[in-house]
Amino acid sequence: MLLFSRVITLTGSPRRSMSWAVEINSYVNDHCDLDVALWSGDFGYPLGTMAWSTAVESEAALAAETAKLVTDDGYFDMVDQAEDLVTEPGQDLLRELVHGEPGEPPAVGSIATITTATALVDRMVDAVGWAVDIAQHITTVTGAPLSVFTNVYGQMGEITWISARPDLASVETARATLTADADYLGRMPATKELFVPASGHFGRVTRIA
Repeated sequence: MLLFSRVITLTGSPRRSMSWAVEINSYVNDHCDLDVALWSGDFGYPLGTMAWSTAVESEAALAAETAKLVTDDGYFDMVDQAEDLVTEPGQDLLRELVHGEPGEPPAVGSIATITTATALVDRMVDAVGWAVDIAQHITTVTGAPLSVFTNVYGQMGEITWISARPDLASVETARATLTADADYLGRMPATKELFVPASGHFGRVTRIA
């Protein structure tokens, strides 16, 4: 399974930018067979960050569906409406699932925590093994599934962990549980032999549509 995400940063009043983001998300879902979710960046991202994401079976399947939009004048009319809201190019991300179950898309209002780190290229196999092991441990300790992805394109060696929970309370509970877990903390020193120093990043997003 692949996870496609389109990430942009919108400027101006959130009243207008978020309304537009929700509207174009609905338009895309109505005009192709992708099940696209819209996420708003909370922490760890520039203010105004929006991400549209969808799970696909293959690049070919993604291309077939997006082809429906690149010939759709209505879609481009909507893109034109946000011309003054976007001051820099967005980014398309494509990640491959290496651990975890796709499952159903999280409900609107769900909170997702996203952790990324860049593996040393010559230690990639070991880094992915560690990434899966720590994900399994976190799932056992917190009771919440944690998926692991690697980049198909973009930063070579980047590994991403994503976990979605129904609300902030469950996010905070999981964080407190891990902070108090000696086994979890004891696994962290191994990262210095596997990942590029200071490449780790934590983010949090909320599904808004």
